[in-house]
Amino acid sequence: RRETYEQKQTRLERLKTRRDHSPKDVKRTLFRSWWDKEMMYHNKLQRMAKKEGKPWRVRVAVMVERLPVVTPDEEEWEQDYNDLRDFLETFGKEYPAETGFMFAPDKSEDHVVESDEDMIAGLPFTPAPRETEADASGDVKTLDRQLKTRLYLTIKSDTEGNLSGPRWTLPSTIAETNESLLAAAERAVSDSVGSDLKLWCPSNAPMAVNMRVYNDKLPESFRENYFGEKIFYYRVQYDNTGGDVDEAAMKADDYAWLTREEVVDRIEEERGKHQAKFFHYML
Repeated sequence: RRETYEQKQTRLERLKTRRDHSPKDVKRTLFRSWWDKEMMYHNKLQRMAKKEGKPWRVRVAVMVERLPVVTPDEEEWEQDYNDLRDFLETFGKEYPAETGFMFAPDKSEDHVVESDEDMIAGLPFTPAPRETEADASGDVKTLDRQLKTRLYLTIKSDTEGNLSGPRWTLPSTIAETNESLLAAAERAVSDSVGSDLKLWCPSNAPMAVNMRVYNDKLPESFRENYFGEKIFYYRVQYDNTGGDVDEAAMKADDYAWLTREEVVDRIEEERGKHQAKFFHYML
């Protein structure tokens, strides 16, 4: 009994210190280091605009999101956990023999745990593949790709007034007078890729906001007397009941259904790491 007590006390002492040398809150610290600087910069821009007496123009951008179609692949630790849980549920309990719940120890067929491959082989139909032809060919203009993750509608357009010409971005538009932000978001999508897409808007409120300062290199006819833009980002979901991009009616130069990583890569290539990090955290 004393040996058991000492082992318990030793284990409790070890639990107190076993994580002291491992890194903690790595992702939260990384995010806060970016977020705090971003908020300081935004506050500085607000003061500069107020000092110059110039208003902000309101732009609404839209994240059109296609939800995953199939469940994502399990991590190795998830597979190990599920295997252990299945084993314990099968063999980890003991019931009285008269109940008949226990497997017979002398019958080997009672102790076989069917694998996923065996279950799929026994189905009366052939499951659809988790990797599609679009994944193999690299076609990014179809929704039938990357079924295990989310996709976002991304367009190539020059509506933001950038001097370098069309660039990859989200559908966006300038909000009109007496127009709600949600109505502007819906108009941004229809103007960019046509009105055939069926969307579901889960909220009237935007989920993010960013600021863009107009520089002197932009045409005066574009920037007018505004200090810059406040860009409000809406997240809407693609309704899979039908509809797709209307290439004949769209005003954008190009479009693609991209994963978050693909969007971030294109933004980083055209605008740099700072803007890419904003899209990484937002999407």
